[in-house]
Amino acid sequence: MDLYEVKKKYGNKVCVMGNVDVNLLSQAPGEKIVSETRRIIARVSPGGGHIMSSGNSISSSVKPENFLAMVETTKKYGRYPIENIGK
Repeated sequence: MDLYEVKKKYGNKVCVMGNVDVNLLSQAPGEKIVSETRRIIARVSPGGGHIMSSGNSISSSVKPENFLAMVETTKKYGRYPIENIGK
């Protein structure tokens, strides 16, 4: 599911979770994880209401270093001023 389209349609009426492909987290090099996480943050996270994840769980096939790359990238780039939340 494209969470960008969900957010565009429903705005701040819903909170969405995920959109990092679990296969990417399981197989891709770390720099690809960083770039994909940043892309998702830019598209889905503005205004709040987005929980970064691969979905509702992290599969055991996910490389720990890739999971950490996703988390650290989210910490670095996924913050928005509180006054923008809900707009």
